[in-house]
Amino acid sequence: MGKADVLKAIKNAEKEAEKTLENAEIKASSILSDARVKATEILQKSQESINSKSRAMIDEARSNAQSEADIVTKEGDENIQGIVEKGTKQRKKAVDSVIDSFMK
Repeated sequence: MGKADVLKAIKNAEKEAEKTLENAEIKASSILSDARVKATEILQKSQESINSKSRAMIDEARSNAQSEADIVTKEGDENIQGIVEKGTKQRKKAVDSVIDSFMK
């Protein structure tokens, strides 16, 4: 093999090395891009899951709070009703007592 052939072989090898390097860079860029897309998808799914769980927890807390409020309201209504009934029963006595005190 002559010098010209050796130089030509070296040039060809350099061109092949450049092509290999370009292909490797393209592949690395593609892998990185795919990884970013997958990471974004994972983040979105995680955020959706978090939002869903948060909504469920808030709904449960609201339901529990409403149940407790209903119980307190019922007890309050019963107490008010008892006061009204007691007041109604005692009204005649109170009126008679007031009239008696004015009559004396």
